[in-house]
Amino acid sequence: METNVDKVKITIDGKEVPADQGTSILDAARQNGIHIPTLCYHSALSDWGGCRICVVEVDGSPKLAASCVTPVRNGMVVITSNDKIIESRRLILEYLFAERNHNCMFCPQSGDCELQKLAYEMQMDHLTVPSSYHEFPTDVTSEYLAIDHNRCILCGRCVRACQEISGARVLNFNNRGSKNLIGFDLGDQREDSTCYDCGVCMQVCPTGAIYNRYRTHYAVKGHDKAWDSIESFCPRCGLLCPTISCIHDNNILKIEGKLLGDNGPGKGQLCYRGRFEVFKTGGQRLLQPMVRNKEGKWTEESWENALDLIAQKFRGINDKHGSGGLFGMASSECSNESLLFFRDLVGKGPMAGPVDTFDGRHFRNMSRAFKEAGGAFHEAAWNQIQEADFVLMAGANPRESQPLIASLLRQAMFEKGTGIAMIGDGKPMSPFTSYPFPVEDKDVPLLIRALLSEVLASSKHSGGISSLEKVSQEAKKSNVEDILIRVGMDGDNKIVFHQMVKAFIEAKNALIIVGGVVTGSADAFGLSDALALASLKGFLPENRLRIILLKPQGNSAGAWKLGLASDNDFIGKEKLKGGLLLLGGEDITDTAILHRLKGMDFIAAFSPYLHESLSGKAHVLLPIPLWMEESGTYTSLDGCETAFQKKLIDAPAGVKNSWEAMCAFAEKIGLKPDFKTWDDISLMAGKRIHND
Repeated sequence: METNVDKVKITIDGKEVPADQGTSILDAARQNGIHIPTLCYHSALSDWGGCRICVVEVDGSPKLAASCVTPVRNGMVVITSNDKIIESRRLILEYLFAERNHNCMFCPQSGDCELQKLAYEMQMDHLTVPSSYHEFPTDVTSEYLAIDHNRCILCGRCVRACQEISGARVLNFNNRGSKNLIGFDLGDQREDSTCYDCGVCMQVCPTGAIYNRYRTHYAVKGHDKAWDSIESFCPRCGLLCPTISCIHDNNILKIEGKLLGDNGPGKGQLCYRGRFEVFKTGGQRLLQPMVRNKEGKWTEESWENALDLIAQKFRGINDKHGSGGLFGMASSECSNESLLFFRDLVGKGPMAGPVDTFDGRHFRNMSRAFKEAGGAFHEAAWNQIQEADFVLMAGANPRESQPLIASLLRQAMFEKGTGIAMIGDGKPMSPFTSYPFPVEDKDVPLLIRALLSEVLASSKHSGGISSLEKVSQEAKKSNVEDILIRVGMDGDNKIVFHQMVKAFIEAKNALIIVGGVVTGSADAFGLSDALALASLKGFLPENRLRIILLKPQGNSAGAWKLGLASDNDFIGKEKLKGGLLLLGGEDITDTAILHRLKGMDFIAAFSPYLHESLSGKAHVLLPIPLWMEESGTYTSLDGCETAFQKKLIDAPAGVKNSWEAMCAFAEKIGLKPDFKTWDDISLMAGKRIHND
């Protein structure tokens, strides 16, 4: 009989079981359905063996062994429970309760606490050891999470998660003995630390020591956790991070990262936008159509009457202004299906007009720059950051726009020594930037040009995209020293600048990340220079340029691929008259654009909220669901991937889904859509995005 060399046989509680060579006793037991309690152990983290709750007896030895860090060997005999083992676990558990404040009645984690669950399992209803509790501080300086050191058991899970999953390395053990606690950086409070509020520490915490300030209590002590877990992803910034949402009674209790399995480059972590801000509200929720009367007050109206009013007003505007009197504007936070339907709703039919997105100016700048460069290539995938040995961030603030990218950059610097240069506001990334240049936004394109000029001066980098030769020639003529003086760089900063140039030239796998300061600039030469600079380092597979363009909103790439962003900047006109139909997301942020809409004859908007920014400008508001209240597809930041997001909860009564609301309006204006069902529009959206 052949023997599998990768397997061993061990005996656990009198039962012979197979186990993988090199695995721990704990994993072997769990693989065979045998329970061993734990506290410091977490399957997504490295084994530590600190709490000793998982102790077992091995081969009759009087010294108990921590099963999470003891590897199996052939013929091993393990006992997981006897009087000695139970007494040891019980004593450890009592000391954990005695040294901190674990009053379950007032703890936000009660009902979903591993320490509490273990106390029930051990039938511990009182302490037989004296209390050694002394009050510890509680840190509530974060908007999103609170750190209550009085409930901490020093299991080290948060420390390992901060290092191994997020790569931030912010948390560690501070002080010694009875004063030992988990601290940020060098004993800072969270608000003064380099923490990015990703919350992975909170997710792995087995007690109530770290909890969500937006959703504190969501379980009941002693009762089963009666929630459904739905696997999905977060569409908030375009990275499509995998999530597990806990739903009960049509409420989202918590959203966690998918730490196990195929969890992508982020190792399952989420950022503050996907984990915490989902619990924020964008204002007063719209539950029925609202119409602004002559006195400027909002009153509820029926769907039928509200749609009739919009159709009537738009027909009158069309008769008055003719073609070009009606416009559409959409938020790139919406799903591909909603965006495609909205585009056809505005761009086709008897009242056809141009349509744009709130972030359309970024699209126009990128489109012009790529056309100037020949357009025969694509930008890099964002997960390429892991492979880079040098990253230049130009006018980019990923901490605010795509926080997970900031974490990946930080991780790359710590683990691979990746050089990071920051041109622009470097505060959110400091002190993790190798080459910081905190120049004003208006000076970012100038410094990109100076860098391009210096790199071109090197004989090693005289190639690049031929269609960008004109850009390169203009850059060569630039006086680098004059530019450095103009942007306010002194002698020390000039030295750092030339060090950055050298590091970029010597990098084997450089990557450029361009943010909204450059892509949204009135002058697009900075973006063209960045493309030329990236081309000098050669291409990645699939003809991808070594550049990542951070998009302003979560589904900007999808909106642009579907043709929502207009080549015609109609919103830039000084006086915009006529009618406007808006498709708003959860947040309408571009106040400069909204200010220009003040003089329009009539504005109707599909929106989940009664946004303050719309309250004095719109005339009719039609309620639509939030992103978690309807299914849809979203396209990744780099346009490389499209994923389906299943709805998590139902919309409130009276709120039609986006498909139904726009169908009802299309019928009022006599438009027959090219699709009859939601599946039809989803299929069409997928084809248009992938054929782009």
